[in-house]
Amino acid sequence: MMTTDSTVRAEFIAGLRSLARFLADNPRVPVPSNGATLTVHVVDDSDDKERATVDRVAELIGSAASGGAHYKTTRDFGPITYEALAISQECMDAWQALVSYNGAVSGGGC
Repeated sequence: MMTTDSTVRAEFIAGLRSLARFLADNPRVPVPSNGATLTVHVVDDSDDKERATVDRVAELIGSAASGGAHYKTTRDFGPITYEALAISQECMDAWQALVSYNGAVSGGGC
């Protein structure tokens, strides 16, 4: 879920800064060699509203939005990518149907 609430934003940004300081102060702690993506999932009561939100975020971050069932916009900050993502209800329903079998079939001890 997304928010622009100033308190939540301040806590989130402080957490990012704290993580950056921790990693800088602890060089033996590994980081992803290929960067990382911070995904903000857009949730609303319709696909159209979710896509409109992604479009607004795209405008705010100076990027384009694109995609079909996975509609997103991204902006890179070096090896870190900020992404706003809306997944269509049809795609979410298909995923829920797939994972509804979780635990019903076993194999290989995975």
